[in-house]
Amino acid sequence: MEKRNDESLEWTLIRKSLAEGLTKEEQEQLNAWLEASPEHRAFYNRISKFDRSEGIAGLSGETYQRDRNRYVDKFRQNKRKNSKRRLVYFTRYAAVFIMLLGVGLYFWYANGSREVMPENVLPVAVHGKAQPILVTGDGTRVNLAKESNLLKQLAGGVVSSGKDGIAYTESTNQGKKADHHTLIIPRGGEFRVELADGTVVWLNSESEFTYPVIFNDTTREVSLKGEAYFEVTKDKKPFKVSVNGVEVKVYGTRFNVNGYDPRQVQTVLVEGRVGVRSLEHASREWMMSPNEMAEVNTETGECVVTEVDASAYVAWKEGYFSFEGESLEQIMEKLGRWYDVEVVFAADDARSQRFSGRVDRSEDFRDVLNLLQRTLLVKFEVDGNKITITK
Repeated sequence: MEKRNDESLEWTLIRKSLAEGLTKEEQEQLNAWLEASPEHRAFYNRISKFDRSEGIAGLSGETYQRDRNRYVDKFRQNKRKNSKRRLVYFTRYAAVFIMLLGVGLYFWYANGSREVMPENVLPVAVHGKAQPILVTGDGTRVNLAKESNLLKQLAGGVVSSGKDGIAYTESTNQGKKADHHTLIIPRGGEFRVELADGTVVWLNSESEFTYPVIFNDTTREVSLKGEAYFEVTKDKKPFKVSVNGVEVKVYGTRFNVNGYDPRQVQTVLVEGRVGVRSLEHASREWMMSPNEMAEVNTETGECVVTEVDASAYVAWKEGYFSFEGESLEQIMEKLGRWYDVEVVFAADDARSQRFSGRVDRSEDFRDVLNLLQRTLLVKFEVDGNKITITK
């Protein structure tokens, strides 16, 4: 069977089974997919109960056709523009409301109770506005979004600003004790810094990064709270990142470090080699290969290394949220940090619902919540910057 360019094999089979019937070979393929996971079977059973001929309560034919055309057009446009940011790139069965338009946008309007949120309900997100604070060794605080002129006076002129962040240059006075700077990135912001050795660091929302203005002759050591992506310049001096009592030792590489959870530090290697170890349990160092994730328990020092798709963990640097089977609780932690909102679960069983997809971080928060509300069959109640999740 030939697979359509804009559908996965599973969706082609599901759509045909509900609309026009399957050949013997296609039915065998669908049966294999259904038997592969109880979640596949439960999902298919729920979809197959929807009768398109009965219509959808509360949804007029005009509204149905308008939304259908709007989302089909957007999806097709995004498929043609792979080089540009996409509103949402859906993966596998968690984002079925686009793939299953043929069965009536089931997840968009299931049970007729999940209405589109009014335009004025959700707060406008203050995302993507880099408003970091730079703190110097003597305690001077500089708002880099407003006081760029002051930056020129700091650190003897070795730091400069640009549209993408700030950059440091090597000082001619290498014998002087290195001053340390700290970048504080607020919720809803992100920032880029190029260190004196040429290493480039992208800082995610709600992060702090401390580093020397110039590196000494023996080592390059920095510390992190939150999340950052590193592209480390190769040098005979080792590069070390300290986060939550865990040390990531770098040998010239590209990697991501996530220390938002104080109970563990997550390192994902994109390219090169890194070693991770607990500073309190330093008897062993775990070496990593590309497309591996090391999770170090900060209490015990134990480390678990697994194979992953590294691109999903660094998608934030490229301007996307990438979710791969993540729980709604994990997703809302990320969204709350980026859009600077407080999230409360009134329905505990909603925490474990899972979603896979790719969402543009520049998208309005209202649209992202609408997506999750319709896909996961939950409801968001908004009160200012407080989001309460019910079912």
